Amino acid sequence: MSLIIPRTVTEIRDTNTLADAGRTQANAERPLASFRSTSVYVLLGDPGAGKTTVFTSECTALGEAACYVTARDFLAFSPDDHPEWRGKTLFIDGLDERRAGSPDKLAPFDRIRGHLDKLGKPRFRLSCRTADWLGENDRRHLASVTPRNSEVTILRLDPLTDSDARKILQAGTGIPDAASFIATAKERGVDALLRNPQSLCLLADVVASGGTWPDSRRETFDQACRHLAAEHNQNRRYVTRAPAVDCTLDAAGRLCAIFLLSGAAGYASDPDQADDDYLDIDRCGYDRNTLLQALSTKLFTASAEGRFKPVHRHLAAFLAARHIERLIADGSRLPRGRVLALICGEDGTVVTEHRGLSAWLAALCRDARPDLIERDPIGVVSYGDVRSFTTDEKCTLLVSLSREAERLHCATWTREAVAALATRDMESALHHALKSRSEEPYFTALVLLALTHGTPLTGIADYLFEMVYQRHRWAQIPGMILDAFLHNCPSITARDKRLERLLADLTCGRVSDWNNELLGTVLTV
Repeated sequence: MSLIIPRTVTEIRDTNTLADAGRTQANAERPLASFRSTSVYVLLGDPGAGKTTVFTSECTALGEAACYVTARDFLAFSPDDHPEWRGKTLFIDGLDERRAGSPDKLAPFDRIRGHLDKLGKPRFRLSCRTADWLGENDRRHLASVTPRNSEVTILRLDPLTDSDARKILQAGTGIPDAASFIATAKERGVDALLRNPQSLCLLADVVASGGTWPDSRRETFDQACRHLAAEHNQNRRYVTRAPAVDCTLDAAGRLCAIFLLSGAAGYASDPDQADDDYLDIDRCGYDRNTLLQALSTKLFTASAEGRFKPVHRHLAAFLAARHIERLIADGSRLPRGRVLALICGEDGTVVTEHRGLSAWLAALCRDARPDLIERDPIGVVSYGDVRSFTTDEKCTLLVSLSREAERLHCATWTREAVAALATRDMESALHHALKSRSEEPYFTALVLLALTHGTPLTGIADYLFEMVYQRHRWAQIPGMILDAFLHNCPSITARDKRLERLLADLTCGRVSDWNNELLGTVLTV
């Protein structure tokens, strides 16, 4: 990708508080370019955040006064043999890659300090993954090799904005409509992937390679997580010898499950950093090295020195459910009843903070699905993926949703979520639901939304058209009914004939109460 997006950064005044929630006006987002006069800064960022790209861009902007060098080359060669490093502002890129391949995390860092001292303490910039930066300890020791004992400024690369993402997508990713792509990503609940240049391009690759989005929300999450779990940095992949992606995903699922169920703030990779909020990974009952590998991927982000949390709660819920499903399937390792007890309140319904986990568990685990459909049908539809449910399971889900009629008006439905209810095998059930539940307006509205965005079901079109004339039965907005009819109408000819009839009846006043709104809707078709 040749396009360079001007990036912003947040200055970290307290290296023990890297979380976004700690921002103040004093350390708000600023263009990285505004730090060009700074003697020394460290640029921190998550994997794929764009550290190398911004370093090369900033180095180019400074021209002959600057020199870019990877941390690997800076350590491999003697400063005596590279006069081009002297008297320049050095951009030393990738401290984390050297630390990843070293049993002693301090050794590569100290060698960099030694080379800087030998070069006469020049101005420099150093990049590092947030997870591999050792906080105040690194800052303090780096200060000994700054020019004239100047301060070491710590910057964190900010996430991409929607505008940034749109520009990247328009710069040759194979996505023809960037705005639509961003909207669809948000609709599918994977908008967290838009904030990182690498994960954004990876998601675009998933979509562009097949010409369409994955078939389901579940597949979208699965492919996105696999991309985030894979190590895309060749140098780092070579030195770390990462386990297979499936192993990494399972370890990430373990971490996410405990994170969600315990209510913890995250994890500490070092036992000395653990406390009541940040759990020691050694307490997870899993291979420590595999857990560390999972924490080093883009599935997690560093919230403080040696502390990590999932990059997005939606992805965490998916990964947690994926891991729990495997344990339940094993039979002896985790009983289904124990899981339900952990995510439900005293009244037996799923507690609010666990609805995402519950929904994905219903999508992935057949054994737990019936209980979860009964306990939280709204969450199952809103946050998971019901496309793989059997016809009987979806029919049961419809019945459970109708029982929740009084709560449906508070629900927020995405088009993809409700569309999964309207599949060919569900035509008869949806038809029956409209006929028998007319006294439940919010439930009927949900069914109409599903019929508007799901698979066209031509056999229901006639009844939808009749609904327009049944003002005494339907309290819904007539436009919703008409939208559903238009989506399911078997042909343009049939549609036009019906609309001509409806327009005539509206003009003559035979559809009295709905004239103004229906006229506007019909005339725009």
